[in-house]
Formats: sequence, C-alpha cells, structure tokens
Amino acid sequence: MFEKALASIREAIYAILASSPLPPEAATPSGGTAFMIAPGLLVTAARCVSGGSDPGDLPRPELSLVRAPDIGRGTERATLVSLDRGKGLALLRIDAPRSAAFLRLLDAPVPIGTQCAYSGFPRISTGPAPRPGASLIEMFQGAGVSTFLRATAPGGEPVSWYVTDAAIVGDASGCPGFLPSGEVFGMLNCPPGGIRSAGPTWVPSMDIVSFARSSGVPLPART
Repeated sequence: MFEKALASIREAIYAILASSPLPPEAATPSGGTAFMIAPGLLVTAARCVSGGSDPGDLPRPELSLVRAPDIGRGTERATLVSLDRGKGLALLRIDAPRSAAFLRLLDAPVPIGTQCAYSGFPRISTGPAPRPGASLIEMFQGAGVSTFLRATAPGGEPVSWYVTDAAIVGDASGCPGFLPSGEVFGMLNCPPGGIRSAGPTWVPSMDIVSFARSSGVPLPART
C-alpha cells in the first residue's frame, strides 16, 4: 500500500545529525528527522534543534543534515529560520539544496480510521553498552488514525493533534505522517511531557502550514 508513497517521501526526508557527543547507549547518531515542505525549506520538531525545546536556552542556529538517498555522500548545512516552542515546530533553510523535492501538506483534517504511516530517523538507545561506529537507522511504520483532538493549552491558545495506533521506536520526533497518496497529515512529536503527551501524537499539517505562512514563507500550491 505504501511502497510508492515511501519511495517519493524518502526524496524529501532528512536526518538531523547530533550536534553534541553521543551518549554511550546511543544506537544511532540521529538527532531527529526533518522534511522539506518547499524548495530549501524544512520543518522539524523544536526538540530536534539543540536548545529548541527549553525557553531558557538559545537555539543552535546551524544544523548538519543528510537526505535519506544521500547517506554516504556527504552532509548539508541548514540554518534555523523560525521556532515555535508552543506548537513544538522549527523551520530550517538550506540555501543551495542538492534536491528540491518536497512533500505536500494537507490543509484539512483526515477522517478517523485513515490508513497512514511514518518514516524517518528516530533517536534510539540500546541500553548501557556503547555502540562504536553507530550509523543512521531509517525506519518505516504503518498505522491508522485513532482520533483528532482539540483542547485549550494552559495559556489559553487552542491546541489540536492526531493520535494514531503506531508503534513508536525511540524518539521519532520530526518524522512526517503520510497517507498512501504521499500527502502529509502531520509531524510526529515526542515531547517528554505536556498536553499532547498521552500517546504517540502528530502536530497537524494545518499547524505547519500556518506556522510557515506566519514566518513569511509561502508554500507551493497543491496540485
């Protein structure tokens, strides 16, 4: 069902390489996943940017990325464009990307029961034993949309999110959630706490679109 969609999704998925020394139990050097939503513009989870999730920290302005098909061919540099800690989102820019492939974002919620999947480079720990020479681990997981929820955050702002029945391996923050058509319905976020933390949840694609537009970034029209 997802073979064709995954082949196209991989063209626009990037691993964020860890910007600090790996802990001894790390099985992979991944610092999270990002995906391109317009040529040169990527979205990821705020927690995947060093200093991005803690209001008391300054976020790291540059990151090192590698696109899924380019693993082993060198990395690319991205800069932080905008950060929304409340929504858990960060926008990144690659000034001269090797590829202009990007993913299409849905502008409306998908129905409960919709078949979906996610793919990316989760941060994984294997236990107390060190793993010298750890390499990136790319993962795919199918799921179904369990519900779409709306609530009010402690600050009074509206919050919405998807819940699915996906099995989450490690910290898969930043992975795109997509349909068999290849369209993206949300981005996986695995914060340690907060209103969305009852289970595996996705920041809706509508929030990503609004965040990009409020940051002055136009997105390509859907075709």
